[in-house]
Amino acid sequence: MTRTLTSSVFLWTASLGSALAQQTNPAPPIPETGPSGSNSTAANAAATDFNWIWLSLVIAVVVLAVWYIARRRQSGNLRG
Repeated sequence: MTRTLTSSVFLWTASLGSALAQQTNPAPPIPETGPSGSNSTAANAAATDFNWIWLSLVIAVVVLAVWYIARRRQSGNLRG
């Protein structure tokens, strides 16, 4: 269990690091003016990608909290 958890945490950290590196990589400027009625698709896509990072962090914290609570409850019932 610990080996699986350790490898999962390592894999998740590595993928999060690459995602953050992509987000902080300087990109060419996006023109503010475009065809009439257009919304900047590139800006919306970048914002959506960055939201996935926050969402994954929130999910990871919730999963760790549930695991921690379950572990504490389980450790109290060792008498069997």
